Amino acid sequence: MALRHNPEIIAKRLDNATVLVDVPSSRIFELNETGTCIWELLGKGVDVDSISRQLVDRYEIDHAQAQNEVRNLITRLRAEGLLEE
Repeated sequence: MALRHNPEIIAKRLDNATVLVDVPSSRIFELNETGTCIWELLGKGVDVDSISRQLVDRYEIDHAQAQNEVRNLITRLRAEGLLEE
């Protein structure tokens, strides 16, 4: 499954966080440091397993936890219309 950012979303990185603005609805979302990392890697077309491995290396967490974090965020981003296939 190839995911990409919804083109109607404006993303602005602020230090370690990212603010996402859904232009049509004017809804605003904030991603923490981990969410920002996942968002940016998804934007580069990186797959879920590769993102999980990068989180393991970057944050020294176990692989299962990293995969769970990535999948949960993707589920939320898709539900809010911030990501599309």
